[in-house]
Amino acid sequence: MDTKVLVFILFIVFGWSSWMDISGVFVELPIMVHKQPEGWNLPAYFTIIIQFANIGPITYGLLRKFRTSEAARDRLETATIYIITIVGALTMLFLAFFWQVTSYINGVEHSTVLLVLIFFLALVDCTSSVTFLPFAGKFRAEYTTAYYIGEGMCSFLPATLAFVQGSGEYECINTTTEANSTNATSYSMQPRYDPLLFPVRDFFLALSSMIALSVMAFSLLNYSGYCKTEFTKSLKVKPEQEKGTVLSILSPVADDYKYNESSSEVEVKEGSRLTRMQLAFLVCIVSLLAFIIYGFLPSLQTYALLPYGHIYYSLGVKLSALSGLLAFLSGFCRVPQSFLAVGVLTGIVVACASYIIVIASYSPTPPVEGMVAAVCMVIVWVTIRAVISFLYIYITSMARKEGVSGLFWIGVGSQAGAGLGSILAFVLTSMLNLFQSAPPFCHRCHLFGIYKDLKIFYAVTL
Repeated sequence: MDTKVLVFILFIVFGWSSWMDISGVFVELPIMVHKQPEGWNLPAYFTIIIQFANIGPITYGLLRKFRTSEAARDRLETATIYIITIVGALTMLFLAFFWQVTSYINGVEHSTVLLVLIFFLALVDCTSSVTFLPFAGKFRAEYTTAYYIGEGMCSFLPATLAFVQGSGEYECINTTTEANSTNATSYSMQPRYDPLLFPVRDFFLALSSMIALSVMAFSLLNYSGYCKTEFTKSLKVKPEQEKGTVLSILSPVADDYKYNESSSEVEVKEGSRLTRMQLAFLVCIVSLLAFIIYGFLPSLQTYALLPYGHIYYSLGVKLSALSGLLAFLSGFCRVPQSFLAVGVLTGIVVACASYIIVIASYSPTPPVEGMVAAVCMVIVWVTIRAVISFLYIYITSMARKEGVSGLFWIGVGSQAGAGLGSILAFVLTSMLNLFQSAPPFCHRCHLFGIYKDLKIFYAVTL
């Protein structure tokens, strides 16, 4: 049976709403971070809030457990997907108009509306992780591949839109004001922003529209007779094969699998199962990767990139999002599985993460300055994101040998690592203040020592 192009496209559109909400907010951070009271600590607040949003998939899992019939579970899944996608579109719509609204809590100004809406967006995205893929699994394996392509585009599309929008680059200019009563002259540094092609509001409105398209795509996939013809004939695994088979989730990266078209099963060859030590190794690696890329480093992105200039911060965020998609697509190629390759690639990740952490610890005056150092930092960010994205696909394909159990423990390891990383980053940045930000708007001026003595600076320049 040939793949239907329209159904393939619908799955791509459906899949890109999985994490588009949060990905969109993160690629827009270079513009937002200077306008919110949290300043450089804003990403740390985001990462800790995202972890609280895991209450969504936990609640869904409990509700599903008490549904005894398959029909009841299907109805719960359908209703949940509709709820989270519609809530995602509406929340992004509210974010477009109210993201700058702040309020005071215990005398401290906070981006209360933005942070509350981020929680709802994260709740939507975290819950999509346990509902979208099972729905895609009802269709033939080719469409699960289409879903993963769409999921990869949830970072690619916002990043591309942000490139078109502009970086929000600015320069600090010296302004003078004279008091009428004393004729005294005062000096201050003020930002002069380069114009954006369209504002933050329009960026979020565009994402809201894309998520609305995903709702329409899901409706067609779920109810259209044309799409239902692509359902698999059976999703059940024979009892005697249960431990040796899994649903076809990703294209195989080795020849250890044999796909059965009639039963939608992937049979694992004898002798290809993982040992407990091998599975534990993969779970530990995934935990470390999640700790780094989803928990700890997002909170340090401003401290590592922004001291080199706003343009490099913007490039680092957007290019790393684009590299994630390219690395993700490479996971569909046939690549020999090797634990040695996992170890080597993980070593590259640790080396890049160590470099980022060291540079961030010197913020806002990095030990190595200049354009070459700035470009190197951007390359490091792009590299670590690309390698981790590839490793996730690579390790997941290896863990499939243990069936549902192996994938379950990979998921547990990922969530645990991300949670620990975000908590540690929040404590270090927002509570202990071990990472220092530059004065508002003028971090590059700070790098050149202008803020060490403003009077001398003004005397020289004037």
